[in-house]
Amino acid sequence: MSLSIIIPVFRDAKGLKDLLDEFNKDLNIPNLEVILVDDGNKDTLETKKPNNLNVKIIKNEINKGYGYSIKKGIKNSTNDVIAIIDADNSYKIDDLLKLYKIFLNGKHQLVVGKRNFNYSESLPRVIFRKFFKLFSSIIFQYNIQDINSGLRIFKKKDFNEFLNYYPDKFSITSTQTLCYIMTNKSILYDNIKYDKRSGKSKINIIRDPFNFIFLVLKIFLIFSPIKFFGGIGIFFIIISFVNILVTHFIFNQIADISSIIFFTSGINFIFFGLIGEIIRLKIK
Repeated sequence: MSLSIIIPVFRDAKGLKDLLDEFNKDLNIPNLEVILVDDGNKDTLETKKPNNLNVKIIKNEINKGYGYSIKKGIKNSTNDVIAIIDADNSYKIDDLLKLYKIFLNGKHQLVVGKRNFNYSESLPRVIFRKFFKLFSSIIFQYNIQDINSGLRIFKKKDFNEFLNYYPDKFSITSTQTLCYIMTNKSILYDNIKYDKRSGKSKINIIRDPFNFIFLVLKIFLIFSPIKFFGGIGIFFIIISFVNILVTHFIFNQIADISSIIFFTSGINFIFFGLIGEIIRLKIK
């Protein structure tokens, strides 16, 4: 199977140069194409084509975002198998080739590089990464080893199934991972090296944790509204019975009004879930 490698580029000129230098080795991939998506850089991308490689440059006139650039690169690709890799030289071409060989076995629909960091991250970033991994794994009941790794390989047709769900900016890789989980697509993680990026991280440690939480809940709600609203509904119903028991045994009376409010709220949430599930099945 032929491969298209998508590389979004925004303020990563130095890292891109180092990354492209790695293409000088014999990759032994037929009809390989590399698509650079210039995401509104002020300076024109200057690239030398290593080993007469088929390199295309697509330009966004203004900065549209990482997700938009990935989607645009895939739309303009000619091959059925897609690999994405960041331009900041944090990932290595050797690891991409390793993942590609695994993908060729045909057993998995998404092969993701599980990052092993070759440098020490700041404590807030370590906490954020571990929390998000735990939070998303609990919500989706799936061992998500690296939800937003930027080195991954998949088929274009599988990616396009969820085109309406992918954001233009934050975070297309996480969205893809969660969509694949919810539709029971096979995902394989394989260990890769992850070096310190050449530029600054695009992750905002203050704002993006809230974006991640919202993203996880949004995707879960889209694919399983009955579980989302039903879980909230059951919680409220349990609270109503707990409220009855506590007020009865401690205060020798029953807080009937608050218990009724909790109970009816729970029932309403369950009905919301059922309506959402019916709508989801209708438009599926």
